[in-house]
Amino acid sequence: MQSIESISGSPISSSSFNSHSMSTIKDIHGHKQEQNIEQNIGHEQSPSPSISTPFSLNHSPDLDDQTLSEEPKTLPSRKPRRFFRRIHGWSWQAWPIAMGTGAVFVLMSNLYNPPEWVVYPELFFFFFVCALFLLNVTLLVSQAILFPSQSLRLVRDPVKGVFVPLIVLSFATIVIGISQYGVKDFGVVTPEALVVLFWIYLAMANLVCIPMLLVWFNCEHSATITSFTPAYMFLVFPLMLTGVVGFNCLSDIDKGSNDALIILLVSYVFQGLGTLITFMYLAIFCLRIITTGFMEGHQANGAFVAAGPPGFTALALLKLGEEAREIFPQVTTFTPLAGEIFYNVGILAATMLLGCAWFFFLMAAIPWPFKVHYHSTEVLGMWALTFPLVGMISTFKVLGDIFECRFLHVVHAIFTVAILLVWCALMAATITAFCRGKIFKSPTEDVLSDTKTTFAPIATKKREHKKSRHAAKRFDVAPHIV
Repeated sequence: MQSIESISGSPISSSSFNSHSMSTIKDIHGHKQEQNIEQNIGHEQSPSPSISTPFSLNHSPDLDDQTLSEEPKTLPSRKPRRFFRRIHGWSWQAWPIAMGTGAVFVLMSNLYNPPEWVVYPELFFFFFVCALFLLNVTLLVSQAILFPSQSLRLVRDPVKGVFVPLIVLSFATIVIGISQYGVKDFGVVTPEALVVLFWIYLAMANLVCIPMLLVWFNCEHSATITSFTPAYMFLVFPLMLTGVVGFNCLSDIDKGSNDALIILLVSYVFQGLGTLITFMYLAIFCLRIITTGFMEGHQANGAFVAAGPPGFTALALLKLGEEAREIFPQVTTFTPLAGEIFYNVGILAATMLLGCAWFFFLMAAIPWPFKVHYHSTEVLGMWALTFPLVGMISTFKVLGDIFECRFLHVVHAIFTVAILLVWCALMAATITAFCRGKIFKSPTEDVLSDTKTTFAPIATKKREHKKSRHAAKRFDVAPHIV
């Protein structure tokens, strides 16, 4: 006590000393608590990503929670451009659009005594087919370059892969248009060019169809009977249409040349090959109908494809028989009656095949309104209502010319108008579905999974919120404002 008094210079009692020491200790503890509070506030001002702030003045999660926390790892950091989503989503199912467009000008060009102005809409549809052909080829090639895995996946797909041979059929409609308008009507193409186009078509048909058939037959199809559709016949359609392309080319070639004879014989050979295989498919299709009944949903559209093989074969036999009447008499190898025999046998076979095509058409058309699903995502399958019927409809007109039957000409005209109306409806529905992103557009995840990380232009960085972090701090760490 004396030492303390000597230091302070005044006497200090024990009670005052105790109260003074307690106040000093409280001040020290209070100062430490204020430092801890400031440190806690500092930590709150820069929260870690793992700590979520319980208070939020702004109820929008985009402005507070997502700004002060990391983005979920499940969201992609890059977003593909729309153009690349279209390229990735393009498929071989686009070819029926070109085929359906080609069906319109083919039927219109065969009208009985048409007015002169009909040639203008014919030319419109023909050039439209050419534009669609170039568009599809360009986009599919771009897809093979940018997304090779997706391109290979489409070819191997058991459903979408059957549409691959339709590129050859689309080329066939262009060859028919060149023969009709380029040689006959306007004379801007020489007949010798048709010979070259025929062999190009035949080479394309063999290069596409034979490998696809080998792949298809190499797979097991034990469960295919209950899910079989006539669309599988697309794998053989280019070979079966060799006769149709052949007689269109022969109509402008010199009948006494060796090219005419060779094209005629080759057309008969591949027409028989394609007809045999497609009729095998038709037998399986009949077995499927007996087993499961009429097809439903998008498969109901494919039922119209069954009318294609007998219809196109009937048309090919009639027109090739007409060419044989002019070609065989100029060849010393055959008797003068050989052409007449081919022609008359063709009429007999075509008449019987027309009845077969009409049967399959009715089997598809009658249950179709009750079985089909009217969805915008399935509009591409509805294009099967157009081009498979061209053979049957054109056969009506050819038989009307042979038998001089006005009724068959009227039937041909009615079906031509019906196909034109169906084309208008399907084109409007297809454009609407395309604009809404229902067709030919892949999801973002599928595009990113097939995108190479080294190819940066396909994707762009996702936009981030640029909200001021100081404003966020003011909202989240100052609850007393409320």
